Amino acid sequence: MNDPTHTAHRPEVEAFVAAVSGHLADLSEEEREELLGGLAADLADQVADGADLGDPERYAAELRAAAGLPEAPGRRPRRAPRPTLPTAAELEETLDGLREDLSQLVSSHRAAEEAWRVLLPLRPAWWVLRAWAVVTLLDQLAGPPELVTLIPSFNGPLIGQVLLAAAVVASVLLGQGRLRLHGGPGSPLRERLGLLAINVGALVALLIVASNLPSAATLHSSYYGTSFEDGYAMGAEDRSTGLRLDGAPVRNLFAYDSAGQPLDGVQLYDADGRPLAIAAKTTASGYGAERTVGCGWRNGSSQLFHVFPLFQREQRRGTCRDEDRESGPLSTPVAPFAQVPPVTSPAAEAEVPTEAPAPIAPEPEPGQE
Repeated sequence: MNDPTHTAHRPEVEAFVAAVSGHLADLSEEEREELLGGLAADLADQVADGADLGDPERYAAELRAAAGLPEAPGRRPRRAPRPTLPTAAELEETLDGLREDLSQLVSSHRAAEEAWRVLLPLRPAWWVLRAWAVVTLLDQLAGPPELVTLIPSFNGPLIGQVLLAAAVVASVLLGQGRLRLHGGPGSPLRERLGLLAINVGALVALLIVASNLPSAATLHSSYYGTSFEDGYAMGAEDRSTGLRLDGAPVRNLFAYDSAGQPLDGVQLYDADGRPLAIAAKTTASGYGAERTVGCGWRNGSSQLFHVFPLFQREQRRGTCRDEDRESGPLSTPVAPFAQVPPVTSPAAEAEVPTEAPAPIAPEPEPGQE
């Protein structure tokens, strides 16, 4: 049981209890007596055990909360200090510290030091790589999704080549320090931050582009198909040059009947029974998003390129034999002529009977008239 006489020998306890009572002045006498009764004796025992009394205002707020009483009127909750932006000197100190830590980390391990010596001469390769990564990412974002290529296309001729060349030149000049952006100690802070942002952005672009690189299985499926029959037929067909006219490959054929009307699904063979087929790779026309390829008629899972006219579809790369989820729907090609002049068979002309000449009546003899 607490002894009230202990408080007489501890003035700090009495002062603390008085301060707590002052923060409870808005309460009634009965409420304060209920909260503070026996408090001095309890605190005296705690102080005797070496405990710290703490903040009287906070203690009074805890007593209110424990008793279910409202907060003191006019008391505002303490706000957390607002975060402040680092100053330029602090940023420079942070960058210098990171640079120094990296230098110490490399020098403390022999393998890391040797690797760093190998990587330093390869900095020009990074300059070219970051330019390619940024331009390739822009190409991916500018148009419909497509496979990552060494030279970005940008859906038009020469656009990707020009942009990539300009980006490589700018990146090399930047790496050589000829574009007023330096990253070493003593350089202006805005230049150091600008160069850091460019390198981080290029690294992020490289990671995004790398995530879009197709796997070996996807490449095989995209360019060679997944069907053994299609692959075998395509290989057999590509050994020949296909149909040609005046040395140029024929992309499609349109047949008309003797009345001049277009025919559909015509199968062509030569005198030896060999199909007169068009090579699938020669049916393509156009470039980029405007590129179309010819698609053969079906015999099971195989495509036949000796049945005409061939169907068409939009496809950026490869032939119609390739699996391409980005290709357009099949469409029927438009014949060059809606109708051509009718023709007649020479055999039919030979079979038409000719009229016999009328017999010549004999001249009457004299005296028979």
